[in-house]
Amino acid sequence: MRTPIGLALWFMVVSVGGLQAQSAAGFGRLEPGQVVRVTTVGHSRFVTRLGGMPGDSTTALFARAAEPFHVEHVDSLWVRGRATWTGALVGAAVATPLSALFVGVACVAYAGSEGDGSTADRCPWAGVVLLSAIGGAGGALIGAGVGALVPKWRLRYARARDVTVSPLLGPGRVGVSIRF
Repeated sequence: MRTPIGLALWFMVVSVGGLQAQSAAGFGRLEPGQVVRVTTVGHSRFVTRLGGMPGDSTTALFARAAEPFHVEHVDSLWVRGRATWTGALVGAAVATPLSALFVGVACVAYAGSEGDGSTADRCPWAGVVLLSAIGGAGGALIGAGVGALVPKWRLRYARARDVTVSPLLGPGRVGVSIRF
């Protein structure tokens, strides 16, 4: 089993074998008043607002929530936020090429109206690039404003799964079996 495939299979089995469930410390930094969506081990799902004081432990925040629940029963925990960053990226990605097209066409049209026909020499392309970047920044600001209005759930905690990876070695076949 000293082939590269055998070594890769051995590495996958050894690296996955040490997964264990996380403790309450795995929830990260939670604040009172945050809205969370919780899925329990029994597959029930609910949305609640965390309660408590800023110095409270994670367990106390859950116990004082609008709908209390136990840390041990949490399968996944999502925190509600805003899509501001996503909106800014989409706004910049849309506005930058559009403003480059608009400014480039306007520059060529204006330089072409001068008369002698060589528009590429008279069009200040550094200015076109600068105005396109300014258009992209404006699109990012508009996108961030729109994204701030859109709620977005972010996964904060997911219970580790029991994963079994075993090599499938036989005559004429090599593979991996993954079961969870």
